[in-house]
Amino acid sequence: MKTATVIGGKTKLPQQVTILVGIVLLTTLAACQSKPEATMLAPRAIEEENSALPPVFPTLSAESTGGNVGTGTVDQAAMLSVHNRWRADVGSPSLKWSDKLASIAQGWADHLKKDNCAMYHSNNGYGENIYQASPLIWSDGRRDFQHKSPQEVTDAWGNEIKDYNYAANSCSGVCGHYTQLVWKTTKEVGCAMSVCGDNGQIWVCSYYPPGNMVGQRPY
Repeated sequence: MKTATVIGGKTKLPQQVTILVGIVLLTTLAACQSKPEATMLAPRAIEEENSALPPVFPTLSAESTGGNVGTGTVDQAAMLSVHNRWRADVGSPSLKWSDKLASIAQGWADHLKKDNCAMYHSNNGYGENIYQASPLIWSDGRRDFQHKSPQEVTDAWGNEIKDYNYAANSCSGVCGHYTQLVWKTTKEVGCAMSVCGDNGQIWVCSYYPPGNMVGQRPY
C-alpha cells in the first residue's frame, strides 16, 4: 500500500515491505514452504525434557534501537492478548508471558539487527517466529520508522490459517508461523523487537515448549 503525502509541493511516496520467517518442523508443511523469505529448518522433534536452555541475552537498550528511543519496545500485554485470541479460536490453552523468553528473543532480534537485518533462525531449541518490516521510504530518500502494533505482527502470522489444511495437516503456502502460534502444548511466549540502522525492524517471538513437532497436528 502506498500513501501519497504532499510536503512542500513535492509528492512523497512511502513504500512498505514486511517479511515473515517461522520455524517449520512438520514434514508435510516443510515440503510446501518454498518462498525464499521463509527460512526453514530440517524436520526434527525436540523433546521438552531434553531441551537445553540457551543463555539469556541482554535486554533492549537505546543503542540497540539505533537511537529510536521508545520504538524498540514490545507491549507485552497486547502481544499476549492477540496470541491468546488466535489460540482460543481453536481451543488451545492460553499462553503465559515469559521474561526469559522475551530476553532470548531480544538477543536474537539484536543479533539480526547487527547482521544488516538479515532473516534467519537462531536454531536455539525454542519455537521461533520472526517478522520483518522495512522503513517507510520516501522519494527524497528519507527512511522513517513504521509503527507496527503487536496485533499487526501477530495477525500476519495468524492469517496463514488460510493456507493450512487441518485434515491433511499440510499447507498450500506458508503456514508454519500460524501452527506455532496456536500449537496446543506450547505454554509460554516472550517477544521482542529491534530497530535496524535504516529504520527497518525485526520482531522475534520465542515459544516454549516449541511447536511444529514432526507428525503432530497443532491442536
